[in-house]
Amino acid sequence: MSLRRRLWAIVFALIGLLAAALLNRLGIAEFTEMFFKRTVFRIRGVQETDPRIAIVGIDDVTISYFEDAGIYYPFPRTMHAELIRRLADAGVRYAVFDILFSTEPWDVSEDEAVRDSILYAQEKGTEVIMSCAIDLSRITSGLTADIGSLERPTDTIMEAEPLLASVNTLPKLSYKEFETALFTFAGQRYYSQATQIYRLEINREGGHFDADPFAYGITPVREGEAGQFFINYSGPDGTVPRVNLALLFPEILEQSFGESAEEDSAGGQISQKETEYDLSRHAGGVVFVGSTAKADNDYFMTPFGQMFGVETNAQALNTLITSDFIHLANPRLTVALVVLLALLAWAFAANMRPLPSFVAFTVVLIAYEALIVLAFVKGNLLMPFTYPSVTFFFSFFFSLSFRVLTEEAEKRRIRATFGRYVAPDVIKEIIERPELADLGGDERQVALLFSDIRNYSTISEKADPHQTVEFLNRFLSLVSDVIMSNGGFVDKFMGDGVMAIFGAPVPRENPAEDAVRTALQMAEVVVDRMDDIVSGLPLPHFRIGIGIHYGTVVMGNVGSSRRMDYTCIGDVVNVASRLETETKTFGTAILVSREVRDRLGDEFTCVHLGQAKVKGRAAPVEVYKVMHERGEEITDISEYLPGGSKFPGAAPTPDEAPAGP
Repeated sequence: MSLRRRLWAIVFALIGLLAAALLNRLGIAEFTEMFFKRTVFRIRGVQETDPRIAIVGIDDVTISYFEDAGIYYPFPRTMHAELIRRLADAGVRYAVFDILFSTEPWDVSEDEAVRDSILYAQEKGTEVIMSCAIDLSRITSGLTADIGSLERPTDTIMEAEPLLASVNTLPKLSYKEFETALFTFAGQRYYSQATQIYRLEINREGGHFDADPFAYGITPVREGEAGQFFINYSGPDGTVPRVNLALLFPEILEQSFGESAEEDSAGGQISQKETEYDLSRHAGGVVFVGSTAKADNDYFMTPFGQMFGVETNAQALNTLITSDFIHLANPRLTVALVVLLALLAWAFAANMRPLPSFVAFTVVLIAYEALIVLAFVKGNLLMPFTYPSVTFFFSFFFSLSFRVLTEEAEKRRIRATFGRYVAPDVIKEIIERPELADLGGDERQVALLFSDIRNYSTISEKADPHQTVEFLNRFLSLVSDVIMSNGGFVDKFMGDGVMAIFGAPVPRENPAEDAVRTALQMAEVVVDRMDDIVSGLPLPHFRIGIGIHYGTVVMGNVGSSRRMDYTCIGDVVNVASRLETETKTFGTAILVSREVRDRLGDEFTCVHLGQAKVKGRAAPVEVYKVMHERGEEITDISEYLPGGSKFPGAAPTPDEAPAGP
């Protein structure tokens, strides 16, 4: 590919880069990145969570058993108050309620029971964290909300001064990939459930989390923009150990079982033998309390599919306390990858044939995808998937498309230039290696052949124009086939004359031998096919003269802006043409120069005839005639020259005189 076309290929690669950037800005990447994240999480597989984290789930089984005991959902707050006391008695360090107690109950004593249980837990050393909610859609830049309202526990519950933690108010079934660690409302800072616990642990160990929350190892979603971090999900819903709420109230289960339920029941329900659960196993740990009932519709989409909100909060805490953070690739690295892949795409498309370039493209694309998967699985490094991949594809596609289009145009140009003058196998080689036919001008070592019908003007006087054209078509078709069959290039026809080049545009091992072999076959075919050539035409038999010279020429386009021909320029042309003319002087069909003779093998027989003066040349040319294996029958043309017995208008010889009456 020429420099100019390489530069144009770069332009097309840049167009692909811009197209990829446009798609990225249109938000299409959000969907593909979501698919990619889901894929890499599942490739990595399920990871163990911190054993200190557990969930008490209010599931459908619990609701069913409690209804059998006459307790209907939503359960009375007195039951939650009792749960707080039992968790405190078990030594749980943090009891986190993923439940909003923001509405006033019918009986204020229910909230008083919750308040008193929180105070009881505080005395026991258990920190109770209650939920509050702010509409995140109202949050402006900097994760700050100045309008809207805050939903928090009732005033009665707040008398116990429990810690608050924000809960996600995104629409259900939204894709939850990161946690909003903190935001500000009405001048006050609010933490998510996971961040609140992490903060308490940091401060309990002597830190000062409130001063700079993200200074304690939290990796933000975006560099320099604190507030959110990726949840490094350990597995699907149920990965965090979970216990049914009903198991923490065995006395209610006994009422639900009755006297007849002695054996395990089907469908994942609780058996009478399972009603003893040791809460002390969670001493010093964190227990989340929340809904895991399908009827509540409290779940989100995650890389592992649907997951209850309480589980996403627990897995967010697991990310924090295990410091198993997901790191985003540096933006500068992303830019470098995009540029590198665009350059590779251009290099493949510009320097390789389409099929090998496609193979290289596929290998690099697979290697890149494997690299970013490995980076996540082994190092929690989340590298961009969509932008670099789409850039690589578009840059390659546009560059390759440009190359294919230009190469097709080049093939059409080559066929138009050479198709009628060289053999099909030569055309194929030129198409495969277009540099062989560089139209910009290139020096080549060639053998040049000039051929002409001896005294054509005289012998064609009796033919009309149509007959002349038919005659020339017959003759030139025969000699052209001979030239092309020997690897020659028919450069041009000059009336009855032919100019052929051997050694260009496709190099030949020995152009001189090819040219001489062609000349012998041309002289032979004229003798052997003469009757076919002049059949039905008022033309006598004739012979041809051929001159061949070897040397350096410049091959390239010659002509004007309106018409150009691919031909050669140089002294070789002049000498070969002069030798063809000298065949009239020496009366032989084929004359070659010393430069040609010196390059011929034993296959050919040459006879030195002397020297010939070439117009425009100071030094004369050494002239040799080439003998045919059939002898003078083929190469002697003296009888077809003016004064010869075969020359039109000469007195007929006895064997040619017409018979008398």
